[in-house]
Amino acid sequence: MPPTAKHYATSVARTGKDYADLHNWIDDAEKKYERHDFKKIWAYGPEIKARFGEEGVAEYIEHLREDIEFKIGKLVPEQKEILRDAFVYFGFSS
Repeated sequence: MPPTAKHYATSVARTGKDYADLHNWIDDAEKKYERHDFKKIWAYGPEIKARFGEEGVAEYIEHLREDIEFKIGKLVPEQKEILRDAFVYFGFSS
């Protein structure tokens, strides 16, 4: 997955804020796998919204998207365009 600092930079580019506290929370070593589980977005959404606002929820989803793109891109680099098309299809920006 991209380094957490990369997530800060992409958040700044999207929102003007680094959302460092949010990204650090997502990547906390003890809960990292749990907080990267897409099935738990609904479970974590209210907590994230309360702490970071609606924009924070969007940044949480973008964090997960970036991690998926990074992991899959490493496995099949020649498939990056297909992956980008899939992200557009499923409503993720890329």
